[in-house]
Amino acid sequence: MEQTPYVSLANKYRPQTFEDMVGQESISKTLQNALKLGRVGHAYLFYGPRGCGKTTTARILAKALNCTGHGKTGPTPSPCGECPSCREIAQSADLDVLELDAASNTQVEKVREAIIDTVALASSRDRFKVFILDEVHMLSASSFNALLKTIEEPPAHVVFILATTEKHKVPATIVSRCQTFRFRPLTTEEISEHLMELAEAENIDLTAAAAKIIAKNAGGAMRDALTLLDRAIAFAGNRIDEKLVGEMLGLTPDELIKEALEALIHKNNAQLHHVFETLKNEGFDANSFLKDIKNALGDAFYYSLGQGKEPFDGAKALLAEVSPGFLAQLSRKVNKLMEEVKFSDAALISAEVGLFTVMDSVMDIEGFIRRLEALENGTGATDVPAGPAQPQKKSGVPLSNKPTQKIDSQVVIPPAKEDSSISEITAMDTTISNRQIWDKMLKMFEKSPFVYDVMLNGTIDFVEETRWVLSFPAGKEFYQIPAQNKLGELSAAASKISGRTIQVVLADTQLTTSSKVATTSKAISSKKKATSKTTAQPVVISEEEPFVAGNFEQEASSAATVPADKVPEEVKGIMEIFPGELMA
Repeated sequence: MEQTPYVSLANKYRPQTFEDMVGQESISKTLQNALKLGRVGHAYLFYGPRGCGKTTTARILAKALNCTGHGKTGPTPSPCGECPSCREIAQSADLDVLELDAASNTQVEKVREAIIDTVALASSRDRFKVFILDEVHMLSASSFNALLKTIEEPPAHVVFILATTEKHKVPATIVSRCQTFRFRPLTTEEISEHLMELAEAENIDLTAAAAKIIAKNAGGAMRDALTLLDRAIAFAGNRIDEKLVGEMLGLTPDELIKEALEALIHKNNAQLHHVFETLKNEGFDANSFLKDIKNALGDAFYYSLGQGKEPFDGAKALLAEVSPGFLAQLSRKVNKLMEEVKFSDAALISAEVGLFTVMDSVMDIEGFIRRLEALENGTGATDVPAGPAQPQKKSGVPLSNKPTQKIDSQVVIPPAKEDSSISEITAMDTTISNRQIWDKMLKMFEKSPFVYDVMLNGTIDFVEETRWVLSFPAGKEFYQIPAQNKLGELSAAASKISGRTIQVVLADTQLTTSSKVATTSKAISSKKKATSKTTAQPVVISEEEPFVAGNFEQEASSAATVPADKVPEEVKGIMEIFPGELMA
């Protein structure tokens, strides 16, 4: 018994009518209306990505123009599919419907032979002679020139249908003479829904999750999706689930993708290396892994903008730590990395080294700037993403309520639990402790985010009853600049609450001689130490920037000015933006 030859799903279920088309409803409706009204154009241009229905629509249009099954003498919007014309067009065997692959017939001689010399001849049987030119952008310039006049004024019985994936390569003179239709890529939902219908018709047990994975990897092309489904059936048989599809496509497990994203966001070198060790041990493909990372970053980016669903479990908490711009930068750099790894002879190593470079080079500048702007404007910064969350250090004031810890003379103060009113907070009380005063100050400045943020991120040192020293741990030194502008408010609040004079100073300030005072600033020059040990000196943020709050005029008076003609060229540009004099 002769076995029936196998037909691929893409050919077996190729749409035969406008109603069968998936995802191109607007084009189908427009063409059907044109056929009903008898407004058939002499030339059409279909463009869009591969596998989305351009050539299929061209064949359906050719059948609609020549169908005789309904007993009509003119074109019909619903070809019967049973008449000789419909059957022959579906099999690419109709003598009056010529399908030409422009990629194989680029020369002007072949165009003249196939089209120009035959276009004036009457059709052998059908109403219209239809020329379908696939991948028309591949024609040479001379071929386009030869075709131009024919497309502009063809005989009444001729219709041209041009199809291309690269419209920009088609000369404008050709495009302007055609009715143009853009075929869009199909959505994941449209493809997966169609796959489920075909699987049911083929008695294939296809899970919805597996159909979605196939649809996502089809790149918007229904033909590619059907090819992948064919491959999945050959791989797994009649029972296809997401795990089998993942194995077939070599997809990276979701847990590993999540771990890689966490490593990139938190800049965790050890965790990222562990991901690649797993990839190597499990035999995953580096290029597929990078593609999965890029897709995951894209989903994360849209989710961070409030679009789409949570890409994976725990994504909401993880993505709250960074800005959308940071995710966009990662995605772009991973996309470039994919091009480099594609041609590497050691893909996995190249991918790992490349991702380490990406991780170190991308900074969440947007989140950092937003946080600084919020601090400067006093609008609060608790909800602004400012990069990966860092663990609280004991040298700073923690957010949680914990018992007071004493480290020598330094005291770490948590926020107060008590719910005091403003009148109660500002009431003088000479019996309360320094800690209670600080707690009340925290409550007092709770609605002033600028001051409150400085207090939360700093450490207060009660060196004596009338002077408190405010310092900041490593990594939070930038709080010194806004803090020095708020020392007066902090001192006034402490004095008002305690009923005695209290001065809050930065750690770099020289204090009055006291057994409790330990001068820690190394930025103050030895000359200043020698002249005065009992007088408060200006705050010196760093040796590199002594002018931030120092006595700049006094220092400048003793320094020589560099003549204008001696100023280096690279400095002149800066001085145009920041006018002034250059000191020797």
